[in-house]
Amino acid sequence: MRSRPGLGLGILCILWALSACQATPDWVWERAEAGLPRQAVTLALTVDPGDPSRLWAGYYAPGGLAVSPDGGQTWTIGAQGLGDNPIFDLLLLPGDVLWAGTRDGLLKSTDGGTSWKPVATEGLPSATAFALATDASGQVYVGFDDAGLYLGEPDKHLWAPLARDEPLSTSAVLSLAVSPDGKHLYAGTAGHGLYASQDAGQTWKAAFPGDYAPNLALNPFDPMTAVASLRNHLVRTHDGGGSWEPLPVGWALDEVVSLLWLADPSTQSGSGNGVSGTLFAGSGKGQVYCSQDGGETWEEIGVRVPTQGGVLALATAGGRLLAGTWTGIYATPMPPTFGPPGPGPQEQGEQCGDASQTWTYLSPSLGIPNANALLATDDGLLIGTRAGLFRWRPTTRRWERVQLGHSPNQDFQPGGVTALASDSSDGRVAYAGVASGGLYRSNDGGANWTQVPSDLEIGIRAIRISPEDAAQIYILAAWERMYESNDGGQRWQARWTGMGVTTEAISLALDPQSPSTVYLGTDTGLYRSRYRGKDWRPVGHRLDDQTVLTLVTRPAPNTEEGASVLYIGATRGAYRSYDGGDTVELWGKGLEEKSVTAILFDPKNPRTVYAGTAYAGLYRSADGGETWQSTGPPELAEELVEAMAWGPTGELFVASASSVWMGSKGVSIYGTEWRFWR
Repeated sequence: MRSRPGLGLGILCILWALSACQATPDWVWERAEAGLPRQAVTLALTVDPGDPSRLWAGYYAPGGLAVSPDGGQTWTIGAQGLGDNPIFDLLLLPGDVLWAGTRDGLLKSTDGGTSWKPVATEGLPSATAFALATDASGQVYVGFDDAGLYLGEPDKHLWAPLARDEPLSTSAVLSLAVSPDGKHLYAGTAGHGLYASQDAGQTWKAAFPGDYAPNLALNPFDPMTAVASLRNHLVRTHDGGGSWEPLPVGWALDEVVSLLWLADPSTQSGSGNGVSGTLFAGSGKGQVYCSQDGGETWEEIGVRVPTQGGVLALATAGGRLLAGTWTGIYATPMPPTFGPPGPGPQEQGEQCGDASQTWTYLSPSLGIPNANALLATDDGLLIGTRAGLFRWRPTTRRWERVQLGHSPNQDFQPGGVTALASDSSDGRVAYAGVASGGLYRSNDGGANWTQVPSDLEIGIRAIRISPEDAAQIYILAAWERMYESNDGGQRWQARWTGMGVTTEAISLALDPQSPSTVYLGTDTGLYRSRYRGKDWRPVGHRLDDQTVLTLVTRPAPNTEEGASVLYIGATRGAYRSYDGGDTVELWGKGLEEKSVTAILFDPKNPRTVYAGTAYAGLYRSADGGETWQSTGPPELAEELVEAMAWGPTGELFVASASSVWMGSKGVSIYGTEWRFWR
């Protein structure tokens, strides 16, 4: 039963009897994204050949389609029928017919992308569609996840597999290239290498088994010649896939994440194979290169795209080169030798590109905030996103950019800020880790930052500072395991002993009562070390078949001094352990079979706890986790909660890749909000 309201509030409730006045207010939720750049991880770009100002962009977000009628000056989103599908590839056919490869399979639009319908699944697998291609007759080729390659005659509603033998028939097909006559086919897979066919898919020849082949480009004048990316090196064939040769280019080690081959007959191949056109390649570090001799020699186009994570898609439109990246879409002018021939003779330039060219950002309004981390410091609240680091300003209710190091004019921080942590012994000392590799330190609560000189250049997923020695720092490396530094982050030692070769570290925690005890959540369960990561051993075997997504340690309440409780968020619920992880138990009721990604205790009332989940929303417990109830904005039920933190005046901030929310305790009386801060 709720407690009796005080006299003043009781009188108000009587006076406003028809209002929503309550003695115990609920959270009032609102978006808190002002000032945060929106980003669109752009995977596909398509241009109308009859009107180069019409652009379509497919990006990795719910309903991930954007349409521009004016060359990228303005964009429209919210197409009907896409649902919450991200888009992996786009294909435009005559008559404004647009095809999309999405998480839910193949979708089709007959009105230029305004409305969409799923393609009938008869003859097609129920699987994610990654890659699309067409031939001169209008047949559509689709590469599916773990289901191989399919060919369709859309007008006849006929679909059939193009490869019936394993492993291609059960591979994830990531890239496709098809000759105009449909005779020469190339398919790049996830982990099964490259495949090529010279008889319209009746027989296939495999190459590079075990490799990923995410990108392909076909010589538009010679279908026997193609170039493929195997992540960190380029290969080329001149005989239709019968044999492949490596292309010795050092920048390919940065990963080649996009390829485009234009039909420009003004350029002649230097390899004796006749006309080659212009070949473009985008790297994993934001460079774009071009070759006018079929890949023999390369030159960089302009300055690096100001974003980390790679150029994921390339296209040309109206004399410009378009680059789809991890943060959106960029464009740069092209010299005359790049484009298709005009009505008169073209003058061939001496170089492929102009090193002084800069890229124009076309999509500041597209996409999502891509928030990764939140940190409450003594001087306010910080948020790390793929666009960099920002501080919350309560007076303006906006986020304000905070520069890392010396980059005052940089649009996006290198790789985005993926991890934040503070020194428990000095709340003004904070650390930020970035995805591109690097650790930054602030001594004034996050206002100013300097990079820590380090011998470790690797993306950082999590940071923890020892409560007994501020110079002792632990990090989780992205896609790897844990590293330890004893000198404030300058030198690092890998701490992997006792873990499996392929184990991936996901979450990290230190025991506040015994800081030499470290806990590690992985994709295969829970690990513990009693000696600062030097002696890992698996514990909590109830979690062995789960991914441990978040870890929180706190002194045990009402128990002997020196005891701690380990709280665990995993793929099938919330757990806790009173014995250092040796045994774990389900933590209360209400979170069973939900993936718990974040846990936050109320600093004023330790029996009040919040749990963020993956695609199940936000939960609250008022009894120390014994029972959990759904709370928060309903939109979070469609998202993955990345982080939670308390704001400077008692607000609860919740961050996901798609949104940032602020909850405040208050009641509204006919639109007047009454706030009750802690």
